Amino acid sequence: MRAILESIGKAVNDGLAWAGGMTVMFVQAVLSGMRRPLGIYDIFYQIVALGIRSIPLATLMGIFVGMALTWQFGEALMGFGAKNAVGSAAALALVRELVPTIMALTVGAKIATGMTAELGSMKVSEQIDAIASLGADPVKKLIWPRLAAATVALPLLCVYGNVLALGGGALIADTVFDVPAGYFYETYVDELYPMDYISGLVKATTFGMLTGIIGCYQGFQTKFGTEAVGISTTNTVVATSVTIIIMDFVLTMIFLPVG
Repeated sequence: MRAILESIGKAVNDGLAWAGGMTVMFVQAVLSGMRRPLGIYDIFYQIVALGIRSIPLATLMGIFVGMALTWQFGEALMGFGAKNAVGSAAALALVRELVPTIMALTVGAKIATGMTAELGSMKVSEQIDAIASLGADPVKKLIWPRLAAATVALPLLCVYGNVLALGGGALIADTVFDVPAGYFYETYVDELYPMDYISGLVKATTFGMLTGIIGCYQGFQTKFGTEAVGISTTNTVVATSVTIIIMDFVLTMIFLPVG
């Protein structure tokens, strides 16, 4: 029993230390980013590297998430003779929940692991120490542009994914369930209110910020050795996925209070 309690205590302590270290790095990155120069070129470079290059994956995920969910809802609604309501049923699930979360778990994880691998390789090869020895701030030069770019890129990819999910859903509704694509679009849009779009964008922005800081923190915490980068990258995938799921639940409680 003592060993079990010690292992639980160690896990809790390690988790708190990880969250605390990441919070400190986030505050340092934001404070350093507010100082001139703002590093606009570096931020846009990272937006291209992290966001534009993720468009193929975002395209694939957006289309097939919309198609799969519409198929599920359409099949269920046919049993009640209400297949024409498939657009209304799919709208809220896609915009408020599935598209932001799926994008974060796939595209966001890709972004975070890329950051970890890049920064971890720089840590192992002592390039980060070289930057600090030259008088530059590694947080300002390496973390801030990536954090800002991830926070901007993921919401934009989420908007892009919402459009594709709508198109994929309309395709399935029209070809499989004989619900005209135009009618699907009208019921889809009519079901949504501004707060539904806002909640989805807030989730995507929060997920982007989390993937950015987790990827950078794990990269900076990479230990020395041949396997260190691989271990850090694996830990980033796990940390990103768990954190996104937990934060998704928290944000859902905030935007959809009961009673």
